Amino acid sequence: MFSNKLKIIRGQLKTERGFTLVEILIAVFIFAIAFTATTFISTMNLRNASSISNNFVASGLAQEGIEAVKNIRDRDWFLGNAFGSSVPDGSYRIQWNSESLIALGANPNLKKDSTSGFFSYDLGSDTIFKRTVDVTTAVLGIEKKIVVNVSWTERGGAVKSLSAEEHLFNWK
Repeated sequence: MFSNKLKIIRGQLKTERGFTLVEILIAVFIFAIAFTATTFISTMNLRNASSISNNFVASGLAQEGIEAVKNIRDRDWFLGNAFGSSVPDGSYRIQWNSESLIALGANPNLKKDSTSGFFSYDLGSDTIFKRTVDVTTAVLGIEKKIVVNVSWTERGGAVKSLSAEEHLFNWK
């Protein structure tokens, strides 16, 4: 006879007007867990995306370093120089427009020009990336081993590095 909202308890008529304190605490707890899990997943996704982006940039910088050394070797051939004369053994720096290897020195971070998007030591704002080029003679007069190392520091302080290796031959 009575509606669902009315109850008779110990001979008194009571009306349910809302949630009890326990129900509210349980609901808040469930929402807090859901919010924490969502925030954690979002944070991890952003961190992973940043790490993947840095790996991608580093692999491009390593390949660019190898191509720049190849261009220096090819320039030697064009000028009639002996194989490896502009690519002596040692550790160096290099940028995309280098006509020769640059002394390593303190090895500053590469800069990125916001207009062109090029990485160099000349123009732009500092990036997190450092690049070295190690040249060794594998077989005298025949082969040079080029190893380009790119290193950077991720958020949280983890130091990462990536290496690419190429062997240049005196095929001329």
